[in-house]
Amino acid sequence: MMKTGIALAAATATLAWGVPAQAASSALPKGFLLTEAAARGPHKDVERWKISDARTAGLLLDPCEHRYWSGKKATDRGRIASRTIVKTVEVESWGEQVALYRDVKAARTVMKGVRADLKRCAVGGDDFLKSTYTSRPLKVGDEGIRAVHRDFEGSIRFVAVRRGAAVLIYMEVGDSGRGLPVKDFRTQVKQAGTMATRVCGLPEARCEKA
Repeated sequence: MMKTGIALAAATATLAWGVPAQAASSALPKGFLLTEAAARGPHKDVERWKISDARTAGLLLDPCEHRYWSGKKATDRGRIASRTIVKTVEVESWGEQVALYRDVKAARTVMKGVRADLKRCAVGGDDFLKSTYTSRPLKVGDEGIRAVHRDFEGSIRFVAVRRGAAVLIYMEVGDSGRGLPVKDFRTQVKQAGTMATRVCGLPEARCEKA
């Protein structure tokens, strides 16, 4: 079960925080992500940023395994490039992730897996340690999901969108009302929409023309 405090503390202990991207090659140009300029600084003293080009980084929205937060490698197949940016202030976090896959089919499979995991792991833990995920479809890109994770430490909103062979994930601290109204996700929806257009400038994204 991912927790905004405990899991982040573990991630901080196992992953080196630092601004320079990892040396792994990437089809994503430097500065491509929306939060990348801010991530490269300058920063406030309370902020911690991590930029990673690790192709095997776990997805930020991973309801059952939380591989990113535990430092485990991703198990999704066909990924050819990825960039992940996470900002942490004390125990609260925000994130942006863009992953490119070898073809549209592989990206569709990833989204299908995320939807299945959101159902399979919708409720975990007991009593004080109870953890829940709630999700709804989202009309952004070729297919999208909006979701909220809640546990005793707080809530995190997620938006996951597929555009062509690319999967985009945006994460921020905060809850949502009953039925997960889209207005509660307005910042993430705007970010995902902007990136869904931007990523189509990359031939690897294999976007179909409207």
